[in-house]
Amino acid sequence: MKKVSGGVTSPKGFLAAGVSCGIKKSKRPDLALLYSNRPCVCAGVFTTNAFRSGSVVLAEMLVAKGMAQAIVVNSGNANCCVGKRELKDAGEITGLVAKGLGLKKDDVLIASTGIIGRPLQMNKIRNNVSLLVKGLKKGAAARFAKAIMTTDTVHKETAVKLIIGGKWVRVAGAAKGSGMICPNMATMLAFFTTDALIEKAALKHAFKQSVSETFNKITVDGDMSTNDTAMILANGLAGNKAIKKGTSAYIKFLNALKFVSEELARKIVLDGEGATKFVEIAVKGAGDAGAAERIARHVADSNLIKTMIAGGDPNWGRVAASIGSSGVAVEKNRVDVYFGKRLVMKNGSGANASARTLLGIFKKKEIGILIDLKSGKGFSKVWTCDLTEDYVKINSEYEG
Repeated sequence: MKKVSGGVTSPKGFLAAGVSCGIKKSKRPDLALLYSNRPCVCAGVFTTNAFRSGSVVLAEMLVAKGMAQAIVVNSGNANCCVGKRELKDAGEITGLVAKGLGLKKDDVLIASTGIIGRPLQMNKIRNNVSLLVKGLKKGAAARFAKAIMTTDTVHKETAVKLIIGGKWVRVAGAAKGSGMICPNMATMLAFFTTDALIEKAALKHAFKQSVSETFNKITVDGDMSTNDTAMILANGLAGNKAIKKGTSAYIKFLNALKFVSEELARKIVLDGEGATKFVEIAVKGAGDAGAAERIARHVADSNLIKTMIAGGDPNWGRVAASIGSSGVAVEKNRVDVYFGKRLVMKNGSGANASARTLLGIFKKKEIGILIDLKSGKGFSKVWTCDLTEDYVKINSEYEG
């Protein structure tokens, strides 16, 4: 497997576009389009938030059909909490894009992100759909990735290629996410493309597993968005033999998809609102994987620990306290904690660790915290970031 350039348009047959239609006051790009020149099998996962955007509702219904050929995305407005018009507006947008592309309305998926509670400025979208469609090209992957951003400071994209069945297959993705990142199904907006030929059932299973093991392992602030969406299109243009679940080809494809997903998940954490550190919380030796994940997530969501990391203060006592308040039964006299590779708590008590060494660990851009419960084989890890004053500033001033 090799990393390649080109983002979501690196797989054969995919084009992208991104324009500014005026939804954002900043006039930054806010309308994006991803298109395949042939029909695709598709899959998706969506937020479980009770206040779901009409765009999410429509997209989930369309993805259930298993086939699509394009995805339209608007940023700057969530199309959420504005009543019955949410679904109507989402349907009109997909219809306009479908007409411009010469497709059926059900062939176009949709996603929205941005401010909640304000009606979409439909005239601005109507007036720019034709410009969006005309802007489709192979070299516009970065424009697509930038047009889906909200509080992100950088656009996020990656792509790989690998040989499956003697054919070069490409898998690519673009994502946006910086705040309101706490997973349950999907965790932000993420869009994947591949020219692999793969059966619908295999794609659906692989995508769900990939999201579960990557995007669902990150948390920035403990809040889940109303619009979280992740979708994938596979057009089969690589010409490989159809990938079926359980085969060696499936495993290769799954590993590539997980690699791309993990790259994007890490980029999201590194771009967390006001974040300066990437942090991995790993828990091993739990009774089972579920218990390990509950502890890892509890520690990762602790504001005390996140601010501790922001301040560069290696206070292992806060980690111990968070483990104990997780609700998971632990034997405290068996628990070890490591900062990086340095043991800081052994069997529930402080270890002899150099303050200078620990301060050095906490100055790094990436920090690892390992918790060993020594009570079983359960393992899990969660990725998070620190919490700084800028998080408050960004969210108090957010206007899309």
